[in-house]
Amino acid sequence: MTHGSALLVLALLGCSSALPSPKTTEHPLAAFVEVPYPPPAALSEMVPERPAASGAVWIDGEWLFHGQGFVWRRGGWVVPPTGGSFAPWRSWYRRDGRLMLAPGSWYDAHHERLRAPHPLLPAFTPPNELTSEAQTGR
Repeated sequence: MTHGSALLVLALLGCSSALPSPKTTEHPLAAFVEVPYPPPAALSEMVPERPAASGAVWIDGEWLFHGQGFVWRRGGWVVPPTGGSFAPWRSWYRRDGRLMLAPGSWYDAHHERLRAPHPLLPAFTPPNELTSEAQTGR
């Protein structure tokens, strides 16, 4: 790598920034439900420009289990509920081999589940991107 190439790589890395994210918390044990198999790999999503709304944060998309299969819930820009913290989706295997999953959820200070805020701007799937799990991308 030439000296100029190295400088370009460093400059590009220095220009990257993380998306603003919400205050996070952990799921209570009761939030986990058994699922029969792991979710597919995450879908690619395009992040729209941050909206002008004060306090907007980015929530990644995730697979939700509904009955017999997984359905993709798109990520998006949201304004967190007042006093709310976000617990991203998590999974774990019990010692007996059962797979447990908790979907991304908002909780108050007492760890009571809050209603999820409506997205200000949802993510979108890149053009010509096929989705798995019966072509769903909700």
